[in-house]
Amino acid sequence: MTIAKNALLNELLSANSGIIKTQTLNENGFTSRDIKQLVQEGLLTKVRLGHYTGNQETVSDVEIVSKLIPMGVLCLFTAIEHYELATVNPTEICVSLPRGVTCPVLPPNLFIKVYHMASSHFEAGITEVEVGGTMVRMYDAEKTVCDCFKYDNEVEKGIALEVLKNYMAGGNCNIQKLLEYANLLGKKKIIYPYVEALV
Repeated sequence: MTIAKNALLNELLSANSGIIKTQTLNENGFTSRDIKQLVQEGLLTKVRLGHYTGNQETVSDVEIVSKLIPMGVLCLFTAIEHYELATVNPTEICVSLPRGVTCPVLPPNLFIKVYHMASSHFEAGITEVEVGGTMVRMYDAEKTVCDCFKYDNEVEKGIALEVLKNYMAGGNCNIQKLLEYANLLGKKKIIYPYVEALV
């Protein structure tokens, strides 16, 4: 591989947050043979069909999942950890998708948990946050708090209460927005008394 092509590859990886599609490589003059050679030389690693990362790139699993499931939204324990709302150490990356949307096949080394939500629940509270230099889709802190009570079969009550308390203790809490989400998710009767006690 020429120095110019190596430089171009690095530029493309940087422009695509370390994860690049075969289509993008092809559009920039890399043939299938070139890609195969780059993999053999250890300059590219296949993360799934049609997606590669550069070995010099330090791309987190969260960033990879966000690229491979562009329609997904990071949620629950992944969002709790990001917002530092509880002392959790998630073993899986939590991603939500609308009901009826199938999750693409992912590499076996990526541990994810998919939550299929009704459209109104899925669309509420989506924001973009920065993770490792990449902008990813994640629910805002208020929706994350309410999801902890919505998915009470997944989130222990003690953790849900810790998340709510830490959220309320933070300097940027928006109680009106929190209660709007709680109402949307059918959990206002459960969350409101705790909010009243913590105000």
